[in-house]
Amino acid sequence: MFSIVEMVVVLVAAALMTTVAIKEDAAKRRTQVLTAEGQNEAVINSALSDWVTNKYATLIAGGPATVIANPPTIDDLFTQGNLKQPHANGPFWGGTYVISMSVGPATCTVSAGDCHVSYFMYPSKPLTRGGKPDVVGASQIAQAGGNSFGYSKAQNPGTITGLNGAWTATNPLAGNPAAAILATNGPTTDGNSVYIRRDGSLTWTGDQNVNHVSLRNVHDIDAEGTVNAANVGATGAIAASGAVAAGTTLSAGTTVSAGTTVSTGNVGWPRTACTKAGAMTGASDNSGLLLSCQNLSGVLQWMPVGGQKLWYGYTAINGGGGTFVPNPICPAGGSPGIVVSGQSLYVDPTAAINYPTVGTGPWTVYITDGNGNVISGNAVASTFCSY
Repeated sequence: MFSIVEMVVVLVAAALMTTVAIKEDAAKRRTQVLTAEGQNEAVINSALSDWVTNKYATLIAGGPATVIANPPTIDDLFTQGNLKQPHANGPFWGGTYVISMSVGPATCTVSAGDCHVSYFMYPSKPLTRGGKPDVVGASQIAQAGGNSFGYSKAQNPGTITGLNGAWTATNPLAGNPAAAILATNGPTTDGNSVYIRRDGSLTWTGDQNVNHVSLRNVHDIDAEGTVNAANVGATGAIAASGAVAAGTTLSAGTTVSAGTTVSTGNVGWPRTACTKAGAMTGASDNSGLLLSCQNLSGVLQWMPVGGQKLWYGYTAINGGGGTFVPNPICPAGGSPGIVVSGQSLYVDPTAAINYPTVGTGPWTVYITDGNGNVISGNAVASTFCSY
């Protein structure tokens, strides 16, 4: 049997343990609430960053501004799609969330692209517990919020210090109370300006390397210098005031227009196989002879653009003696040829008329009768290159 004294001791100990358990449970619950508050404010801060990104061009249009009028409210962030669901406009201990913005630095200009949007988001009241600033609780909220968050400490309440001392800002609350909580994207930067902005409000300041990925749905490409491509395919017009250089194929659905010249490679040779009808290239002897891929009786072959015979010159032929006709210099292995056409002559009507040529280029051309006698007359010799 327990004595009355022993029973009293047991009851007192049980009461003390219950009290401690209640306090520990309350502390745990408060930590959970503070963590949830920090996470909630982090969501709002992320939505605010997205809002700034979307409105960036408009925000900096007027240049430096100490205060941006009409910053978004929590409801604005939801109705404009930055927040996925409605949020309360204040923390659980009372007050509202305040949002302020500015454009700086004071020397920035829109044309130079060096203006940045800075913003602050903070509860209008400090965190308190039992009527006193709860600095420990404020630190828990900031830890849950992330690196964009800071709080004011009892030792220097006039300054908001970011986590791990990463940044500082002036306490925005009247009286500079401790346990004020604030989130920012930085006092001198918008936090996103170093990235390519989708609204086109900032210009690039250096060469870009897209790491062999594709750019799709591009409307126009306006280049001051050279456009080099292994393969260019276009459904519209390709217009260049300078050079257009392609390593392999330049393909356009309609028109390729050049302000100066269009150059091809020098990889073809007459009568050799090609793969795509209509393709063009230069002769591989660098002579400048332009070849196209032509369908000759069902076989694709490189052939001169002007046809199988390229006419080069005309020489007047005078009867009564041989007339010297120079041969053309045929590029890409072409064979020189000659055709003689009569213009005027006199001969016995019963006799034949011939235009014999001597040589394979150059030639000597005669006008003769049926007996092989040289007769008077006039003719024209046309020379060509045959492939």
